[in-house]
Amino acid sequence: MYPLVEESRAFFTDLKLTRIIDHVYYPAPSSAHPLFYHIVRNFAITWGAWLGLLVLIELATRDRPKRVAQTAGDCVFWIGAAYLLDKIAATSLPFGSFLALLVVIMGLGLIIRALMLMGLEGLWR
Repeated sequence: MYPLVEESRAFFTDLKLTRIIDHVYYPAPSSAHPLFYHIVRNFAITWGAWLGLLVLIELATRDRPKRVAQTAGDCVFWIGAAYLLDKIAATSLPFGSFLALLVVIMGLGLIIRALMLMGLEGLWR
């Protein structure tokens, strides 16, 4: 059996609620799961590379600026997530920091999306 099923089961059964502040908790694994993080990282790299290729195709065919910007923002998110997953797999990043930086990467993806949309609408008019 592919290790994804076993590793996913081990990861999700290992989640415990961790307190941030009074009455605010988040689920965090109580032990490291480097193989699970590597599997998810490989998916994120593959998906991010596919989206990067798709951005190039959309730019070459002068697709709608909104679609190109959305794909570019998604590409940034998946490549950033792959980087963070690599760091957490190497145990150089705690899980709480991983979650916080994942939110930052989401924001960066939105910023890239907005900048691409502004730039492409200005160029393609």
